[in-house]
Parts: sequence; structure tokens; C-alpha cells
Amino acid sequence: MTPTTHLPFIFGAQYYRAPTPESECWAGDLRRMRELGFNSVKLWVQWRWAHRLNDRFVFDDVDQLMALAHENHLQVTINTIFDVAPPWLFERYPDAKQIMNNGQVVEPYTVAHRQLGGHPGPCYNHPAARLERQKFLAATVEHFAPHPALAMWDVWNEPEICFPQRSASTPTLVCYCAHCRAAFLDWLQAKYPTLDDLNRAWGRCYEDWPQVEMPRDPHTILDFVDWREFHIDTMTNEAAWRLALTRQGDPQRVHYLHVVPNTLSPFNPVSCAADDFALADLCDVFAATMNGAPDWATQVLSAARGKVCYNVESHVNYGMTHIHQRILGLSDLLKDFLPQIGLGIKGFLFWQYRPETLGFESPAWGLVAPDGSDRPVTPAIASFWRTISPLSEALLAANPPPAEVGIWKSRKNEIFHFAIHGNFQALSESLEAYIQACYWRSYRFRYVSGEGLARGELDGLKLLILPSPYYLTEAEARQLQAWVEAGGVLFSEAHLGGYNATNGRHSRLLPGCGLAEAFGLRELDSTSSYHLKLEVAEAFQGAASEDVKKALAEFGTSGGQYYPIRLASGNVLWGAARYAILGGQDCAVEGTFEAGVPCLVSKKVGQGMVFYCGTNVGQGGRKDASGLHELLAKAAAAGGVSPTLGISAAGQVRMDVLRDSQGPRFIMLLNRAKEPCTVRLQASGTARGLFSGQSIALDQPIHLPGDSAELYMI
Repeated sequence: MTPTTHLPFIFGAQYYRAPTPESECWAGDLRRMRELGFNSVKLWVQWRWAHRLNDRFVFDDVDQLMALAHENHLQVTINTIFDVAPPWLFERYPDAKQIMNNGQVVEPYTVAHRQLGGHPGPCYNHPAARLERQKFLAATVEHFAPHPALAMWDVWNEPEICFPQRSASTPTLVCYCAHCRAAFLDWLQAKYPTLDDLNRAWGRCYEDWPQVEMPRDPHTILDFVDWREFHIDTMTNEAAWRLALTRQGDPQRVHYLHVVPNTLSPFNPVSCAADDFALADLCDVFAATMNGAPDWATQVLSAARGKVCYNVESHVNYGMTHIHQRILGLSDLLKDFLPQIGLGIKGFLFWQYRPETLGFESPAWGLVAPDGSDRPVTPAIASFWRTISPLSEALLAANPPPAEVGIWKSRKNEIFHFAIHGNFQALSESLEAYIQACYWRSYRFRYVSGEGLARGELDGLKLLILPSPYYLTEAEARQLQAWVEAGGVLFSEAHLGGYNATNGRHSRLLPGCGLAEAFGLRELDSTSSYHLKLEVAEAFQGAASEDVKKALAEFGTSGGQYYPIRLASGNVLWGAARYAILGGQDCAVEGTFEAGVPCLVSKKVGQGMVFYCGTNVGQGGRKDASGLHELLAKAAAAGGVSPTLGISAAGQVRMDVLRDSQGPRFIMLLNRAKEPCTVRLQASGTARGLFSGQSIALDQPIHLPGDSAELYMI
């Protein structure tokens, strides 16, 4: 039997981050968890706390908690924590400390979420420090594997290379130590067969491999992208041995790690160097720290590619010393948890059960009061699980239908955007606009990684969206061409493949990487939106509506970040940052800035279609998204994409369906607006609200209260 033959729908909380809660709380707290109906609890085993001396391990505290968990019928996940290195490690290996780009050595220290000290731990490429981590993990697995309460291993809490530079900043990037240099040279020689290949790509003239400099300036682009890709691979390799070691020592349990979803803020591929897609490949299940926002769950589920996904650090109950927790009730839990269930999440662990009492995170994050008594959220949690738990097996067996819309999310392109902007803001704004547009139109969508695109992992997708796709590999371009010619609909923002990631050069023709020839369209000229200027008379010439006149008057006669584009319908779409004049045979003009000059076009290519935008329309949607939604809906219609169950609703309403082998089983309906609304579905049959008790006929108008979420069982 493999560990994932039968996985539970988990519900519980993280409990122990030594030294809190103190031992006098343990028996009462775990008994109360059982009374609340919990089936799971997470316990931390921390390197510094458990590995006091090189040859001495202390597991007594966790042993007591494991016994109490077993007594209260709670399944335990052990989370091994490595970013609190023991003092003896650096006494023995002083060169194991990470080094920043600016030359500063990262000395071990304490931080609010790591009160023990020893944070952030050693360089991941230091061989001796790696052996010491392996020694700690092997001893932990050997000690706890026999325990009957143990169910799962979580071998890494929120992978990131070094906490001090979570917000990407060039001077504070790590790691530039001698061990990283040696490993980077090995990595380069594996990527580039000869030194001539490296010189050609980077534009250098090295005579020998030891002459290769460590990339420090992002503006050289390709070497910097390689440098951060190397660190991403370092992190992936670290995860691989951690998971392999726990499987070797305890093959019958479930093995995973959990991420903060890489959605560019605050976790990103430059400073944190974690690739969710690569990490998910290694796990039995995949998990994350999450709230109910669609971007986090979408990232995790997309990376997992069909594996069971858990939210193992729900932050719905957040707080700090300066801003104590919200007072939460059942409706708050429904609005956070039910949308996650609708997308496919299969269980929740709260962070954390008892409020923290140490440092800046106290007295917060608790499901109970600091003295252990109930808070308003406590009975709400019990009520939620009391309703859901009888259906947990049915929820495990029911999954969303396959995605029809893909949103490209390339780690290389993300690193590139940091290299040219120094931040991720523009790319993040475009990405977020498409997430929100797809989510609130009830499209079924997923992310497509750069590596996934290069492998052609586009099965089932009818529409593929490329937000600010400047940095593209030739392998990705070939897959795009083949997919469109076979019938896919591509929606691309400006400068597609403008920088060829394969040869390290800016493309002479845009779209680049051969796509200008393949698609039969070109960017004839381009400029920044800040350089745009129009005379007042020209700007108002041919204005189709008062809205257009208002938008052009707001824009004025000189450039800025946003500028109005007149759609073929006469409505306004806002572009941002970039402006390209487009040309090509048989292109349909979808929008213009200057009269008669196309900057948005569509074109049939083979059996498919390309919607090409000479600007960043996602980023422009931050100003006003109505035009973006109109153009995106036109592209979706061209691809045959439709909202789930044909739902029609105004405002912020989301529908998700979960199906099992017999057909649709559950419907999730979320109304984020304050006002009630009515929705209509293209469906038949009846369903009952699990929390409201409301019975609905699916072929009749459904009335939703304002600011509400409900899960209906068909």
C-alpha cells in the first residue's frame, strides 16, 4: 500500500512551536481539540531545540505531545524546522554562513517567528552543513516513525533561501559564498556544454571556467537569470533529499512540504528562490500557507497537477501585538474556506491553536483565548466542521472539472522583470488582473509554468493568456505555435518573446523567437506609454461615445502610465506602460490609440486564433477593468470558453462545481458584494445548502445574500 492510497480530509491546527505553549497547557488543549471535532494536529521538531549538541537529541517534549495526541485520537503531522541552526554548527563550520551580494555575512539571529535564534540557518550549498541537517532529520525520523499517532511528515515550512531579503533587493541577495560559487560553476557546465557556449550566450570572452564571475548586476540579464535559476535548483535539490530521507526511514507515512504560494508578493523566485511546480513534483501531497484569495489556491493546485492539496497554515485568524485578531464568526469561515474547497483544497490546519505569547506575534493567531477559554471563533469552527465532516469522504472524491483557461507564469520571465524593473509590481498587476477577471467570470483556469509550456502541457486548454511575456525560450515559442495552429486561442500582451532566453539576445523582430513569422503579425514600432503625445483635436477626432471623450480628456495630451484605447465596440480599454503599433496581413483591428493605427489586433492562425495586444492591458485594468473584461470575453468566446454551468450574474459572484464519478455533486456559490443578487444557471435538478438549509432548483433564479458563501449538495 502506498502512503496516498487513502488520504483524509484533514481538519485541525498547528500546536507546538517550542517553547510555547508551555507543558501545563498541553493536556487540556489537546482534549479540547478532540471536543471541537479535530482529526489532525501539527507539531514542530526544531533543529536547534532538538539537536542541542552534535551528539545529543532531545525529543522528550514532542514525545509527551505525541502520547496526548494518540490519547485524543488526533493524527499528527511532524513539521521539521531547519532554519534555526544550533550554535555548535557555526562554531564547527564558521564558513557555513550565507553571504549577501554586498559582502555582508548573515550572522545567526533571532526573529519574531524564530524565537530560538540560529535564523536563517546555513548556506544550502555548504557540504558539511548539509550532512548535519541530514543527521538531524534521520534521527528525527528514526525516533518518531514507530509512533501510532504519526500520519504525515512535513519536511519544510515555507521554503525560502534566506528571510532577510524576502522583499527582493539586489544588495541583499544570497548566497555569494565560495561553496555557492563552486556549485554554480558545476551548474553552468551542465547547462552549457562548452565554455564557448557560455561566452556566446552571456556575451563574454572567458578563457577558462574559473574566470567566470558571479552575477551581481541584474541588468546583464541572462547571467543573472541563470544565477537565480541555480539557486532555485539548489532549493529543489534540498527538498528532494529531505523527502527521500523521510521516505527511506518511514515509507508508510505521507511525505510533503508546504509553501507560501509563489505569487510574486512576498514570495518570489529572485529572493526566495522557490519554484512551487518543481517542489510539488517531489511530494506525495502538496500543501501551503493560504487564505481564501483565488491566486494562492490556484498557484498551489496548478503546481500539484492533480495531487491532493491541503491548506496547512490557514491565516484567516491572523494578528500581531499591535493589531489583535479579528472577532470571527461562522460566516467569516465560510467566505474563506468554501471558495478554497470549491477550487479543490481538501483540508485545513489553522495557524495556530493557542495564541502565541512570545514576541511580536503575541497574543494572536489563536483559536482560543490566551487562557485557553473559547473565543467567538471557537464554536464557529466546531459548527463548520460538524457540518462538513459527515461529507468529508464525498468531498475527497469530488473534484473541479478540468481548466479551460491557462495563465502563463514563468519563473524565468519573473526573474527577467525584476532584472529590468527592480521589482515585480508591473508583472504582478497584470497577473492579478487576469486572475480576478477569470475568477469572477467563473471560468475554470490554472497556471501554466514556463517549463510546463516548453513541454507542451496544455491539454484541455482552450484559451492561454500571456501576461507581459517579454522573456521567452525558443522551446516555449515552438509549443505556442503548434498549440495555436491546432486550434488554441492565444491572448498575449506586448513584446511577446522580446528577449530570447535561449540565445541571450533581444529579438530583432517582435513577437520574437520566430513567432512574428509564424503568426504573420509584427510590432512595427514601439515606445513607452510615458512618451505618448496627441494633439487635443486629434485625440477627440472620431470619438465614438461620451465615455471615450471623457477618457481621452483624462489622459490629456501627454503620456503617463495609463492611456485609453478605443475598442471596436466604441468602449474604452486602458493600456499601460508599453505601446506598440501592430501590422500584418488579415489582422482584425480590435483597438486603436491613434486614429486608424492598430495597437490591439486579432488574427486566425491555422485552426486557432491570436489576440495580440501592443500594451499591457492587464496592468491597465487596475485603472478600469471593464475594457479588459470585454476583450478577454471576446477571446474566450472565440475559444469556446464558458462560465461554469453557464452562470450569469452581475458583480463579484463566483461559482465552482465539484464532480465525482457520477457527475456534479457540490456547488459553491460566493457573493463578495455587499448587496444580494440573483444568479441563473444552465442546469437542472435541486440542491441543498449545507449551512443555510436552503433548497434551490438549479433551473430557476437563485437568490444569494450579500457578502455570503454557501456549499450546496446536489
